[in-house]
Amino acid sequence: MINRFGFIAASLLLLAGCATDAQRKDVVAEVGTRRLTRAEFEYWAGAPYDSLTAEQRVPAFSEWTELAMIEQEAEATGLHNDPHVERQVRKTLMKYYRSVLLARQAQPEITDSLITEYYNTHQSEFRRPVDSYLIEGFWSESEDSLKHFRRALERADTSELRSGFVIWEGKWLAQASELEPALQASLRAIKAGGLTPVLPFGEGYRLMRLHEVYPEGTQLSLDAVRQEIREQLLVEQSQRRQERWLTDLRSRYQPRIVNEGKVK
Repeated sequence: MINRFGFIAASLLLLAGCATDAQRKDVVAEVGTRRLTRAEFEYWAGAPYDSLTAEQRVPAFSEWTELAMIEQEAEATGLHNDPHVERQVRKTLMKYYRSVLLARQAQPEITDSLITEYYNTHQSEFRRPVDSYLIEGFWSESEDSLKHFRRALERADTSELRSGFVIWEGKWLAQASELEPALQASLRAIKAGGLTPVLPFGEGYRLMRLHEVYPEGTQLSLDAVRQEIREQLLVEQSQRRQERWLTDLRSRYQPRIVNEGKVK
């Protein structure tokens, strides 16, 4: 009988050990008492573990490691029990929840007819008070990379943007007063469709393509400001959507201060 119980106990210990080994094989990182499994890593990285190289895994590992260390330090020092800290955490969560919940609301639809109506009603807003330029920007940390891209762009070749060495900054309308003197001078020296020289900018270098020049007093066409109007309408409709959403929340949850009445 003793031998039988001994055999059963040994078997259970062996099975437990096998389960622990299997679980540990699934662990890809450890920080203190925290463990990161393959499945959890794939959530953090947004990609299957085996589809990434060791170098590509580093950002996800770094982010998880920092969070795991700080969480454990907060627990060890009792910080998570501090009322002031708890309040700040709840405020931060509230902002995040708000953005997620609002993103789940029906998105505003900006139609061409709305854009045209706005343009016709606000034409005076689109008369240039000063010289303005419709420009397109490209940025790189490397001067040589941007110069090489400039030569390719002259041949209408933008394939290097996929490499990540050159970043497309977008297209926008800029007033002369908003531009640095060197960039202003470069834009004035070229015609629409031309490229500026590669110029130092911030921590790297910048290249601009000039699409159009609008001298002071020019009335911008609808096509020139279509994107600007679209963004303005998106802001206005998003604000109204948020106001309607908050009104609905107040209606459903009936906030009030005890003995004083409803919260406005």
